[in-house]
Amino acid sequence: MGRVIMVTGATGNIGYHAVSELVAKKEKVRVAVRDIEKDRSLFADLDVDFVHFDFMKPFFFDNALDGVEKVILIRPPQLAKPKKDMKPFIEKMKDKKIKQVVFVSLMGVEKTPFVPHRKIEDIIMKSGIGYTFLRPGFFMQNLNTTHREDIAYRNELFMPVGKAKTSFIDTRDIASVAVKCLTEEGHLGKSYTLTGAEALDYNEVAHIMSETLGRKIEYKNPGILEFRRTIIQRGMKKEFANVMTMLYVLTRLRTAEKVTTDVKAILKRDPITFQQFACEFKDSWKI
Repeated sequence: MGRVIMVTGATGNIGYHAVSELVAKKEKVRVAVRDIEKDRSLFADLDVDFVHFDFMKPFFFDNALDGVEKVILIRPPQLAKPKKDMKPFIEKMKDKKIKQVVFVSLMGVEKTPFVPHRKIEDIIMKSGIGYTFLRPGFFMQNLNTTHREDIAYRNELFMPVGKAKTSFIDTRDIASVAVKCLTEEGHLGKSYTLTGAEALDYNEVAHIMSETLGRKIEYKNPGILEFRRTIIQRGMKKEFANVMTMLYVLTRLRTAEKVTTDVKAILKRDPITFQQFACEFKDSWKI
């Protein structure tokens, strides 16, 4: 029957592209989703199996993992207590003798033990499951999802990061690296820090977006408290606003500037550039 690869978070920016690439490689893919009927149409053109899955409902785990050899593990952002939210599933993966889990972690977790991603890495390592940790930097796609309205309706980049730079990465590159790590030898027990090929400050980002969209996009650089207050006023939930504020405070402290060559080494090509991303997604910022 061949190996089965299960993908959690399959409807997201990374998961969907990973599923697409795995199917193109003729792998057997199991898409783990909470609502099969709602999500089925997203994968209409792809030959995949669906399974009901929810990290908070352990009675789904046995059936979901039956016959699975490898797993792409993507943490839902709202699950912030790994011992409670993620450990039961990791323990079930161990029971089911999963050979490899590719976990999408976070750049810099090796220096920040308090973040959920680091705690999940620790739980996986202690479990003894074969692992590969992907530690990406800031997603380019945050600009056409989380920050889409600011850019589309206000022509602004509204982030409190001063002059600090960010080594943006396209989520499609993260997906491609995940697929390589699952389908090629030599990646077990490895941790990769994934970035684009350059670090940009937000004035440079604003310039690229202005050129691409044909209208002026301005980098606002509010104060940290003003940023938090404003995004809550604009409708963001407080919990998510707190997380986002913390991430940008860290960025302001120049924690997001690091540039690595891991993407190029694994994919044997240069990472997708910010210019390419902006061009391909420019319709996202049309009103």
